[in-house]
Amino acid sequence: MRIVDLLLAENRTSLRRLGMMATVAGGSNAVLLAIVNSAAEHIKDGKPQLTSVVLFLLIILAYIYSQRYVLVTTSTEVEHMIHRCRERLIERLKKCELREVEHIGRGPLFAAIGTDTRTISQTADTLVLGTQAAVLILCACVYLATISVTSLVVSAVFLTLTARIYLHKMKKVNIALHEADDEENKLHDIVSGVLDGFKEVKLSSQRATAILADFVRVSQQTANYRTKAKKALAANFIFAQCAFMVLLGTLVFVTPMLGANYSGSVTESMTTVIFLFGPISGLVTAVPQMTIANAAAENIHKLELVLDASIVEDNGAAVAPKRKAPVPALKTLELRRVFFSHVSEDSHFDVGPVDLCIHAGETVFITGGNGSGKSTLIRLMTGLYPPISGELLVNDIPITAANAQAFRDRFCAVFSDFHLFRKLYGIDEPAPEAARALLEEMEIADKTEIVNGGFTNVDLSSGQRKRLALISAMLEDKPIIVLDEWAADQDPHFRRKFYDMLLPGMKAAGKTIIAVTHDDRYFHVADRRLHMEEGQLQDLTETLAHG
Repeated sequence: MRIVDLLLAENRTSLRRLGMMATVAGGSNAVLLAIVNSAAEHIKDGKPQLTSVVLFLLIILAYIYSQRYVLVTTSTEVEHMIHRCRERLIERLKKCELREVEHIGRGPLFAAIGTDTRTISQTADTLVLGTQAAVLILCACVYLATISVTSLVVSAVFLTLTARIYLHKMKKVNIALHEADDEENKLHDIVSGVLDGFKEVKLSSQRATAILADFVRVSQQTANYRTKAKKALAANFIFAQCAFMVLLGTLVFVTPMLGANYSGSVTESMTTVIFLFGPISGLVTAVPQMTIANAAAENIHKLELVLDASIVEDNGAAVAPKRKAPVPALKTLELRRVFFSHVSEDSHFDVGPVDLCIHAGETVFITGGNGSGKSTLIRLMTGLYPPISGELLVNDIPITAANAQAFRDRFCAVFSDFHLFRKLYGIDEPAPEAARALLEEMEIADKTEIVNGGFTNVDLSSGQRKRLALISAMLEDKPIIVLDEWAADQDPHFRRKFYDMLLPGMKAAGKTIIAVTHDDRYFHVADRRLHMEEGQLQDLTETLAHG
């Protein structure tokens, strides 16, 4: 089972010691049963024994110590395992390319890192107790053999057949749980889309109704699969309980017919079998939990395989370079016959081939209508999308998988769909005076501050949040800054300030600026103007000069 493979692979404690303690905890219960049965015989004969009392107390102490060790050690180890698993997933995610992450989608990522790891954490104790129940059943069967071999044979045959039927039925449960997990991933994607596009949802009642209908459909399908699984679990539980009752009836009514010697041990046999009811119920309860945890482990494993497949070099080999190839200081950034294609089930859009050379220190404006390919061009220029064909070069040096990250590290950006981090991750916190100056320059010093490596308040308007994102980009102090429709959400005053003061100030500081814009009245600020139309790039710099 995948959950067992995961636990064994991630285990950092002594399995021998843990197994020994689990055996002691499980076996001590069977020993207690033997002591109680023996003491009961002596009491029936009027001969209570102090030895039995002392031994009874010692076994209880052994149980408490071993059980506590098993539960505490397992819980601690499982939580550490989950931490390492999350860390490994995030590390692999960090190495993936943007296009691959877009293909994977948010649903499987959220499910594996959040829901599935939490499921394994919540079922850890149940799995341990189920394992101990199995140990206890084995020890009790050994004790039952000392009482009556006939009872042991009847019980073993009966329980074996029951277990085989039970496990066969659980396969259907497992299939239903996997189907439910797949539908829940779709739910994650729908909810994520609603939150990301909430403005668009509020502006269209038809869109909102269609999204709601899709959500209800997927949610209902998820509920159907979960219900199917839980009905099967309930039927299996009842089957196991009834099978146990039939076993008791068999031992009482049928087995005595097999031999006269059995009648003398029927009470002790029945006591032992009834004693087994608890651990068998625990094991029956643990099996569904094991199935759920195994489904979660399967999801994590599948995501790891997908992420591993997404981390590739040009030759298809897995990437884990310890040293990044250096990228020289920018003199020219060139796209040479670069081509990229978006392909889906119902659409196909090509960008390129693009030939473009940008010189260090230039201010380049990119214009074009919606869907013209501007965002894809930006992703190609920044190395976020690897081209299907053609080359991306810096100073005539090709950018490959070996130096792609070093190349990307030369850019800072505020995308049109930017995410504003509250903390200044990867950025040295500026001195209070410098931070205050930046906030005042962006005219939001009365709205937020930079304290303890982050912004004290990010619950601002869209335009103000973009100003904070620009502050973060400026603090990164990278040689190339990309601004995608940055001024679109600014008021007329600050839009004018952006073009007349901020951009010239960045240029004076030696920055190379690549800005997507529609503000034609400010085109004169740029050194060059590029225009995208249906995936094709045109250089309108001459038009800009004569305009």
